[in-house]
Amino acid sequence: MGNKKAFAQYIRSKRIEAGLTQKSFADQLFVTESAVSKWERGLSYPDITLINDICTILQISERELLTASEDLQARNQEKLAQKYMTMVRRFKVGQMLIYGIALLTCFICNLAVQHTLSWFFIVLAAEMVAASLTLLPVLVQKKRGLITLASFTLSLMILLLVCCIYTNGNWFFIAAISVLFGMCVVFLPFVLKNIWLPSPLANHKTLLCFAVDTILLFVLLLMADLYVQGGWFWPFACPIAAFCLILPWGMMLILRYAKMNNFFKTAGCLGLTTAFFYFLNGILNMILENIPFRFELKFDFRNWSQAMINNNVNAIIFFSLLGLSIIFVIVGIVYELRRPRKQPTHN
Repeated sequence: MGNKKAFAQYIRSKRIEAGLTQKSFADQLFVTESAVSKWERGLSYPDITLINDICTILQISERELLTASEDLQARNQEKLAQKYMTMVRRFKVGQMLIYGIALLTCFICNLAVQHTLSWFFIVLAAEMVAASLTLLPVLVQKKRGLITLASFTLSLMILLLVCCIYTNGNWFFIAAISVLFGMCVVFLPFVLKNIWLPSPLANHKTLLCFAVDTILLFVLLLMADLYVQGGWFWPFACPIAAFCLILPWGMMLILRYAKMNNFFKTAGCLGLTTAFFYFLNGILNMILENIPFRFELKFDFRNWSQAMINNNVNAIIFFSLLGLSIIFVIVGIVYELRRPRKQPTHN
């Protein structure tokens, strides 16, 4: 505690601010009035066991009592915290009132006009989507991001289902798969980072994320084919998607699992891109036009006519990627040669 004089003045002023006499203060602490008088005259200090009760009665912190001074910073922080909690409570009540009034109004209007509940369920589902983004994050305390994301996805699915039923459509499954695929591409890395996984999967979250996205992509293509009854999934969409996925999958495997320095990894990604770019047109022509694949790169930098300009541009891109990959290989070799080696230890 501070000096007795300062402590005496502080406890006396706080007792007066609380509207207490020495006797009433003493009665609440179960001590004599004489003991309180001694504290306020600087003759003695309260027993340490009374500190918590004194702070509660005088509405001060233990730090303020022990230092015999106002802790303005702590009080300001406490006021700000109280204002924030008040604002949050008002926000929650306001959101509930807005959603409730809007829902009740639509309920009455739907019954009054159609004499049944029809589009009301669309409004209900839409409010669920909105509440999952505005109201739910304020209500939950733990795992707020995951719960908000899950509730938003589920409520969006419900909204799509209700709209599909209302319009007598058959597009719900393709719409749901599209939404799920988009959500997984964007948010699945965040989800996998914040949930528990068994050790075999916990060490391969990137691989798991790519696998889920790939499966959903093929399911989406299949659902789209079935929806339009096009018959193009197996002969066209499936092989083209599989070929196009070689590039992102290859880069992921190189960057995540290749045991080499970053220069070699960059060279590997550039080399893979070069090979992908070289085979792209031939593979697409083979699948779409049933043209036999030929290993060739047509270009003539002396001829920039309309017929050759695309070939020349493709050749420039190809040779640029190839040159960059070779440069990074050379830099990686130099880096390995100049990197200090660990000396073996001898027992």
